[in-house]
Amino acid sequence: MEIRDLQYFCMTAELEHVTKAADKLGVAQPFLTKVIGQLEKEIGVPLFDNIGRKIKLNEYGEVFYFHAKKILTELDNLRNNMDELIERRSHTIHVVTNTEAHYPQLVLAYQKANPDFQLAITFAAREDCLNALKTGEQDFAICSPPLADDPSKGIVTDIVFREKCCVMLPPGHPMLEKKSIDFDDMVGEPLVTTSKDSALRINLDQCMERYDYTPNIVCESNDLSMIISTVKSGLGFAILPRSVFFSRPSIRKYCVETSLPDAYGEMGLSYSANPRDEIKESGFATFVKTFNARYFKDYYSKCLSDFAELNDE
Repeated sequence: MEIRDLQYFCMTAELEHVTKAADKLGVAQPFLTKVIGQLEKEIGVPLFDNIGRKIKLNEYGEVFYFHAKKILTELDNLRNNMDELIERRSHTIHVVTNTEAHYPQLVLAYQKANPDFQLAITFAAREDCLNALKTGEQDFAICSPPLADDPSKGIVTDIVFREKCCVMLPPGHPMLEKKSIDFDDMVGEPLVTTSKDSALRINLDQCMERYDYTPNIVCESNDLSMIISTVKSGLGFAILPRSVFFSRPSIRKYCVETSLPDAYGEMGLSYSANPRDEIKESGFATFVKTFNARYFKDYYSKCLSDFAELNDE
């Protein structure tokens, strides 16, 4: 017994006429008669009674029709649900990231501009981001530091944001009087920072290695509010992205510029060089680049001006 047999049977039962059902189904009348006959042979009882030139379900046929129709309805529901799932999957952009930089603003702005697409954001360690991109589990990876291009795997990385760091010092610290400081000024000073697998820490470790600076780490936390509170309590200093400084005016008086030219963090957008068609249609890569350029212009540049004015006071 096949699904097709149930469909043919139900159509015949509803029209109560083999020839009309065959025309509706687009098959020959003898073929439909054969299908019905095979069903009746398999069940072991006749399903129709002949009434003149028409046929009508008998008591066995009524029961068989009830269950056959139920099966076909469930199959239709299954197909519809699968179609909806496939449609949602094709219009869902899967993004993995190891940083929360600009994440809320980016998501809101993209969804507003592209209501037909959904963003599914997953946070993971940087190495896991790379693996998820290579296997195709994720469509994009937003990482800091950026992932390296991998031509063998068809992975492309664009630098979409770069920001310098500033140093937050405890209240009353003598270096708050300086216009800028570098690693030589911080030798021996206790450092409060994030854990080794965080985007900020990876960037910091790379910069410190370039300057052969070994920090005196006294506290590690991925909670920026806790880091700021710990610095305010006098336990040590912290190196923070300027965006943190700008978004929290209350800590500005405790922050000093760094004179190191490469004390910055970069954020990269990585993706397949040959994405699926739906990803091309989403325009997500272009949107991220444009969004970050606008973010820098409209927000970050203004804050740089505010910072310069603060230092001039």
